[in-house]
Amino acid sequence: MKGFTLLEALAALVVLSLVFSAVFSWVAVATRATTNIEQSIALPDAFEQYLDYMQLESLQDKVAGQVEIDGFLFDWRASINRRSDQELYRRQPSRLVTLYDIEIQVRRGQDIVTELATRVVKQGPDHNYKRPPGLF
Repeated sequence: MKGFTLLEALAALVVLSLVFSAVFSWVAVATRATTNIEQSIALPDAFEQYLDYMQLESLQDKVAGQVEIDGFLFDWRASINRRSDQELYRRQPSRLVTLYDIEIQVRRGQDIVTELATRVVKQGPDHNYKRPPGLF
């Protein structure tokens, strides 16, 4: 008799399927690892751009928002931590300095990449400031 028996052919298919499933799972792990490495490399630059964006954002008018930078979606919320008009001593009474706490959720697609918090200082003229008489 020449050729393979049915039992030998089935055993070869089982071994072949195990090898293919191991190779495909390895490829899937390598793909996920590559994606995570790409995100780890790109996220610091995107965060720096986000901080530049937040310096331009008026937090008096807007306390939450979203901005997309390099494929990352930054979903942020701001709350006031401290204001200079509520302090005992003000070095610049004509200026209002506010410290904001910013909570950020960073997404790529539907996946949450990271959640973090930072602080941003904003300053501007204090519209309630009245110049004392006798000062130039």
